[in-house]
Amino acid sequence: MHYFFLDESYPPAAPGQKNIVMSAWAVEQRMWNLNAPYELGLFLGASALKPICSMLESVNGAAFAGAACLDDSLYRAGEIDATNDIPAMKRPDLIWSTSAVFVLGTLILTLLQHSREVGTIDIHFDSKSLKLPHSEAWKKALRELVVKSAKRFVRDKDLGQLNKLNIRRIEPVKKVSHRADVKNKFEMGVWVADKLCSNFKDIEGLRCPRIMSLDMSESVRRTTQQFDGKSFYEP
Repeated sequence: MHYFFLDESYPPAAPGQKNIVMSAWAVEQRMWNLNAPYELGLFLGASALKPICSMLESVNGAAFAGAACLDDSLYRAGEIDATNDIPAMKRPDLIWSTSAVFVLGTLILTLLQHSREVGTIDIHFDSKSLKLPHSEAWKKALRELVVKSAKRFVRDKDLGQLNKLNIRRIEPVKKVSHRADVKNKFEMGVWVADKLCSNFKDIEGLRCPRIMSLDMSESVRRTTQQFDGKSFYEP
């Protein structure tokens, strides 16, 4: 069983644009239960990526971070979108949930590409005030769409069976403002995800094999533009 920890940040952007960075990292429950108390003390004095890379190595973990730069004409903070099962959702919330699905799905595929066994997953994320229908639809997309895509990936790559993959809990975690306020393994997990977000620009240069990063602007843009009546495949 794996814990996945998720967080996001919104770095400054050029005029007329908005940035979102989303990160997630994975660790086996057993490894985190054994090591979190020690790692908590280690991290209280550090905020850079190198200690995170070392921690991921020690617990056999993996991380993925994605960043998207979107035009204000697409981001439109005041826009209200809707689907058949979501009566109303703010455009920034749509972009948040789209980014989260992309990052969490990519992290699962990253584990599978490295021949890691993936069964039950519990996701813990920085609390987000989504309206209930949007929250439920987001969780459904993770449990059904993401799991189905991962199983198809395994089948297409002839990597065997993935019958045990399922996403169980998807729960918010209180995000602490200061390292000294971290009190448990879940808060610490989200704290690490937060540091991956805030240090996104340094990930590529670090060349840590445990941390991957990618520009997800096109995927997020193409998904979001469908709510403006454009096809996913339109440039």
